[in-house]
Amino acid sequence: MRKLILVIAIMSGAASADNHEDGYSEQRQLSMDANGIRLLDIDAGSGSLSLRGVDGTKAIVVNATVRVTTSSEKKATSFIARRMRLSLRPDGDRAVLKSLFTENWWSWGPRGSIDLDIQVPPGLGLVVDDGSGSILIDGVQGGAGIDDGSGSIRLRNVGSVAIDDGSGGIDIVDVTGDVSIDDGSGGIKIRSVDGSVKISDGSGGITVDAVTGDLVIEDSGSGSLTISNVQGRVIGDDE
Repeated sequence: MRKLILVIAIMSGAASADNHEDGYSEQRQLSMDANGIRLLDIDAGSGSLSLRGVDGTKAIVVNATVRVTTSSEKKATSFIARRMRLSLRPDGDRAVLKSLFTENWWSWGPRGSIDLDIQVPPGLGLVVDDGSGSILIDGVQGGAGIDDGSGSIRLRNVGSVAIDDGSGGIDIVDVTGDVSIDDGSGGIKIRSVDGSVKISDGSGGITVDAVTGDLVIEDSGSGSLTISNVQGRVIGDDE
């Protein structure tokens, strides 16, 4: 119960706002105790996502930049109150972060996005369901599962990785575990994996270097294919 009360208190706190001709923005912060939390489950809409594992931290801290495509503060704040879903709550051994706008795409009204800057304990596992916008994850060893619509994905110093991606480049470096990628379009670069790699790709170049396990290319699609320093078997889609 203590965790839930803490989240609600922060959610209802004052937010700093900025209003420009090109749109309205405001800052919000959410946090919760990560004691007993095994997994962070993120449901995000439009906006960038940057997540870092920080040694010694015992909390999940989310700094959110909320943006609305109107210069009218009155319209923006009304739109945020009606459409935005931004919350961080415990659910057993999971933390659930929702960050999105329930927009009516048939209207000509404002559009909203939320940029997220998140700090977590480095051992936390991640599940990310992301609509659009870039993703950067650095220093999280609990494993990451990502379902992404569009936007670039960069992973650094992470545990095992599973990605289902629509479009956008993927760049992965320093993985302690296996990597699995099902990609629609966009280049893929993978370097330094202590495990095996499996790739199914629609289009875009693929570069793989320094893999201790096997490399399985189920579908290389269209684009160049560059492979080096794979210690295990290399199995191509033409076999």
